[in-house]
Amino acid sequence: RALAHKVLLALRLALLALLVFAFAQPVLERAAVESDEAGAAAARLIVVDGSLSMRRRGVWPQAMATARRLRDDGAGPVRFALATDALTLVDSVADLQPGWARFDFAELPRALDALALALPEAAGGWRAHVVSDFQASAVPERFNALIGVEGFARGVRLHVVGDARANWAVESVRVAGERVQAVVASFAAPERGLAVTLARGTSAGVNAAEAQRVTVPAGARRQVEFALPALERAPTAWQVAIGDAGDALAHDDARLFVRPGTGAAAVGVLAPHGGAALRFLEAALAARSSARAVALEGDAWPARLAAVVALDPGQLSTAQQRRLRRHVDEGGGVLFLAGPATQRQGVLPLAGLPLNANPAATARRVLRAATGHPLAAGAWDDVLVTRSLTLPATPAETILSLLPSAAAAGAASGEPLLVEKRVGRGRVLVLLTALRRDWSNLVLRPAFVTLVHGAIDYLAREKPLRATVADPVAIGGVAVQLFDQDGARVPGRRQGFAAAYRALRVEQPGVYTARSPGSETLLAVNVDARESDPRPVSADFLGRWQEALRPRTAPNNQVGEDAPPGTTPLAGALLALALVLLLAESAAANTGWPFRFGKARQAAA
Repeated sequence: RALAHKVLLALRLALLALLVFAFAQPVLERAAVESDEAGAAAARLIVVDGSLSMRRRGVWPQAMATARRLRDDGAGPVRFALATDALTLVDSVADLQPGWARFDFAELPRALDALALALPEAAGGWRAHVVSDFQASAVPERFNALIGVEGFARGVRLHVVGDARANWAVESVRVAGERVQAVVASFAAPERGLAVTLARGTSAGVNAAEAQRVTVPAGARRQVEFALPALERAPTAWQVAIGDAGDALAHDDARLFVRPGTGAAAVGVLAPHGGAALRFLEAALAARSSARAVALEGDAWPARLAAVVALDPGQLSTAQQRRLRRHVDEGGGVLFLAGPATQRQGVLPLAGLPLNANPAATARRVLRAATGHPLAAGAWDDVLVTRSLTLPATPAETILSLLPSAAAAGAASGEPLLVEKRVGRGRVLVLLTALRRDWSNLVLRPAFVTLVHGAIDYLAREKPLRATVADPVAIGGVAVQLFDQDGARVPGRRQGFAAAYRALRVEQPGVYTARSPGSETLLAVNVDARESDPRPVSADFLGRWQEALRPRTAPNNQVGEDAPPGTTPLAGALLALALVLLLAESAAANTGWPFRFGKARQAAA
């Protein structure tokens, strides 16, 4: 009896398990089934990476040779696209030229799907070929952000060009008072001694102010500090450059910056509670060269303020509220940085809107809700927020939002993180997380300094002094025109949110003159420092990525309506097997088979 009970229990548990798996609708994935003839007949879209890293020595000729081979390898129609900060269709291989911007592979699936809608129908379907050096710095950490291309029935093929040759770069420049600090980065195996020069203007060989020689270990960074002369009345252009590098990419060997004149406006800091958050803010402001920071106490404020930064103000005095309101009514801008004091107050100063704690207990990632807004620029992919406040805001007011880390890569909205409000004639920006490491890791990421600098330029409505190639930059007025070093007018590209927010994108590095009625200043445009790292993604990562982008086809190339291509549904087979088990269990329970058969054999023996 004990044996019979165990067998019946096993049969019933197996029956229940089969029913559960059948209703879960499992499928069996199969490798791509596609003949060479079908692949040759498919129309081809050849996408060539045109980012700055493709300008490395020897890389672009390899890319062109690969593009021509793909063009000639097949009978179907061929189209070409250049991938810089966007995908752009071009007529031929001759029209492909490397740019100066960074290409983010996280945008590739959506860009390919959007481009597929613009392509004509092809009898054999379209296949995309992506030719790139596949920089690791351009690939997001979330693997699911790289897949999901639906516009190409024949799949997407990846073609690697170039290698990780030695490269050195001036990664960043920070100006504090009469000192300038530059960081020289090595992306190479050998240790190298480099000459680092501070020069006025845009040529390291002319008007050199100071030169040093530093040794940069392999794969490390070294900081170099120079002394600057006294401030002049007008803004001046400077650069820090490395000489005799002879590396793979010469375009990142210098970093330009503009030093403001003596008439630059101040940035008012309203921080009644101080603490570690104030030190983080002061460090970010110290890296900014276009304005000096002034502590605001009482109502004796400077006559001219570029913007006001209110660091977790909480309860403000009547005099401070009155002075802050006057600043906004006169068209000034305020950056509010939330925190515990603001949370206890429960209301946003000036606007009077309720601020409540967000109950989310897990880390959330940052989503660019307004991709063309100047403050959405920067490396937000590695910023995680664990605590934040909620503020009533419309989608048009939300610049950055928050999504759970496990949310789909294509999600379009979430809880607001950075919000812009119009108050009177002025503008108010609200960051809904504190400058504390138990609230987020923002203060430990480069995006924090970028946000502080960008917010001050945006709120001050003044022309900024620095920008990154192809990133939206606030220009502070409608009638602003850019001129290069030769005096030729430069057409800045405006599109989408960039036009709505009075922002433009500059396509090439250099020092430009920004002119508007009654004012003139300089703008230093540099390449993205992430393009300096030539190291590609690992071969294993690239293999998994390629496998995820392969086409999935059913037997005989027939795709059923109820199953995606390349899969076989197993629910029917599992239900059939469950029916067999049900009959076996009934027979065993009612007749005692096979136990009766076993007893008969024992009796015969």
